[in-house]
Order: sequence, then structure tokens, then C-alpha cells
Amino acid sequence: PDWHTAAMSEYRVQYTVEARAAYDGLPPSRRADLDRAVRVLARDPFRKHSTAPLGPGEHLRRAYVAPGLMVEYMVARAVMVVVVLEVFDESAYLIDESDDV
Repeated sequence: PDWHTAAMSEYRVQYTVEARAAYDGLPPSRRADLDRAVRVLARDPFRKHSTAPLGPGEHLRRAYVAPGLMVEYMVARAVMVVVVLEVFDESAYLIDESDDV
């Protein structure tokens, strides 16, 4: 059995100052989406679907948690720290750009 999934009901979630500032800048509906997704992630931050390790270890990870929202987080003991919260503008994609040279 994996040590990180044993008997942990939920990890305590904290945000870095920068991630909290990005969170505070979200509109209420996006913030609610993020809250819901982070609650799911806190139950199992090492889940095999929708998350991936950043680097050789398992403790620094990335997850695309909701449309246009990506978090990078680290897990230490019973704490999950959201280090980066990236907000994407989903109305602008490269495929929408002209590829005229």
C-alpha cells in the first residue's frame, strides 16, 4: 500500500501568498469552482487521474482543476500547499490566431 493514501481522510490546504492573491482576484463563480476542486484534491492529492508529478518525486504536483484553472502544489505530511494558481483566458487560443506569415 502507498504510504500517502493510508488512513488520511483529508489534507489541510494552505496557499502561498502569491497563490492566495490569484485566488482573491478570481470572480466568485470561478472561486467556487476552485474551492470545490481543491476539496476533491485534498482527499487524495496523489490521484492518478487529472494530476501529474512535477519532477522525479511525487510530492510536487500539477493539476488542471477546473476550466482555465491550474494549480501546482506540494504535499508534506498532512498539508497540501498550493504554490501556483494559474488562470487561463479560455477565450483566446493559438488555433484562433491567423497563421499567415
